[in-house]
Amino acid sequence: MDDSLGLALYQEMLRGEKVALLRWDLKTDRMTCDEAMAALFPQAVRYENYSSFLRQWPSLHPNDRKWFLGLLEFLGKPHPEYADGQKEHIIDFRLRDQSGEYRWLHARQIIHFEGTRPYFVTMMIRNTDSEHKKQEELRVKAERDPLTGLYNKGHSREVIGEALAVPDTKKALLVLDMDGFKKVNDNLGHLFGDAVISDMALSLADVFESSDILGRMGGDEFVVLMRDAESCEAITARCERLREELRRSFEYGDGLSLKVSGSIGIALSPEHGTDYDELFARADAALYEAKKRGRDTQVFYSPEIEASQRKVAEDDPSHQQRQSLLERPVEFIFRMLYETGNARTTVKTLLALFAKYFMVQRVVIYQDISGSWDCWFEWRTGGVLPTAEAHSGLALDFINGNYRQEIYGCFSECSDTAAVEGEMGEALQQKGIFAFLHAGIMNGSRRIGCVGFDDCRGPRVWTKKEHEVLKTFADILGTFLMDQMRYDMVRKGYWRLQRILDSLHRKIWVISAENGRVFFMNRRTRQALARRGEEERSCHKIATDSNRPCARCRFSHEGGNCPVARRLRCMAEERGFKPAEIEWSEKAQGLLYIEDVPV
Repeated sequence: MDDSLGLALYQEMLRGEKVALLRWDLKTDRMTCDEAMAALFPQAVRYENYSSFLRQWPSLHPNDRKWFLGLLEFLGKPHPEYADGQKEHIIDFRLRDQSGEYRWLHARQIIHFEGTRPYFVTMMIRNTDSEHKKQEELRVKAERDPLTGLYNKGHSREVIGEALAVPDTKKALLVLDMDGFKKVNDNLGHLFGDAVISDMALSLADVFESSDILGRMGGDEFVVLMRDAESCEAITARCERLREELRRSFEYGDGLSLKVSGSIGIALSPEHGTDYDELFARADAALYEAKKRGRDTQVFYSPEIEASQRKVAEDDPSHQQRQSLLERPVEFIFRMLYETGNARTTVKTLLALFAKYFMVQRVVIYQDISGSWDCWFEWRTGGVLPTAEAHSGLALDFINGNYRQEIYGCFSECSDTAAVEGEMGEALQQKGIFAFLHAGIMNGSRRIGCVGFDDCRGPRVWTKKEHEVLKTFADILGTFLMDQMRYDMVRKGYWRLQRILDSLHRKIWVISAENGRVFFMNRRTRQALARRGEEERSCHKIATDSNRPCARCRFSHEGGNCPVARRLRCMAEERGFKPAEIEWSEKAQGLLYIEDVPV
């Protein structure tokens, strides 16, 4: 193939991919291109004085102008490091089309040097608008709450944390929820409740600035970061305006009405902290205080509030139990095992405690039984689907296929199932599983079970402490599962051997060397004696009908000297059996007696 034909084929392929080729001669400042350029650039491009055109490109997005100005600055200087060589330069930018909308383009530029000076640039430009829009959709889906369009819990934590890290600024973190919202859900239905939540989100967007960060933590709980919080008076004014918008009254039934309002807890940065977790905990404490003061109010955090709540919590008998679980999970779990003396009872109790302490609506334990995942225990709140229904089909497939080895152990976790694409994400949402954290119960590198949390209220970020406690519980449960599996294996092996021995045409006894107790008789032996439960009796009672051991009882390698053995031989001969075999079993430490089939 000659060069001209090869070039033509190459250009044809690029046109098919909607890729435009450009060559910019820096000495003449002139640009030449192929015919694909017109499809990518709907507005006329100036070919002469191309550098001046780039500086003033009218359809270029203002935020992307800096990339081209940077390129022009680079081209105007010598670069010894690229002498007589090349440098690749990539730019993603937006152009406004004839409808006034911006679309994305990707430019790959190769700068050629003559000596230390750039002397021409080749460009390959293609339309990447659909790719960028798809990425944007995925980003929004990962960051936004699907009901309200506000940031979800995980992304709220991320962007608020970044904003708090900016030094020398005063900010306010507000945590708020709706008073009386549960009654709305219970009496008017969840669909109506979703409408109330959406209305609450619109009120937040109306009251606060566009630069403020608004997020939904789940349910009717929201978080707001005010970036400009110079005075408590200004914050109070915003809160009062918000509370005024949130006050609602809904009629239902026979003249009944439901009233809802908003309570707000406020923590200031840097006065009350600069770390997200610390600031959120203090705003949450202030919200709790607002609830105590009668709701429909806002409260600023103060150390006195936290001290008062700590005192109340410490007076609560369950507080010490909770702290013991969270701070010393291994000690706590083993102490419960010791005190109850019953592993199953302890496990059930711990499931309920975990659900309460970590505010989840379902806790489950699975074990692997011959490749099939069986729910060993479960605990769930009222109104939550049973595990067998919630974890059926694609939901369980996704949880099982999502296990990864992490710092704390082997986990399958998801902070927001709405971000899971395809049928699996839809299945999890339909089953009411909005977030989950499952820890593998391991036998070496093999997963033999799991213990898991399901959050059925909304997305959440799983904490380090939740990972640690769940992994500890999984490790301890592993010992019980292993013991259970060993027991099942021994039991299955025993019954398999029992069936084999029962099918033999021989009578088989196994007798203890210690006290003459009969360990085992197969089915033919029991039928011949026409008795049941002879394993619980002694050989001398069965053979000689005596309650006392034989005077000359000698279980040894000379088993033939045993009176019972002689009696058994006689019984065999009287019944037409071939001579019996009596053997000493070192492993069983007893006498193995076998009668052959009749002559």
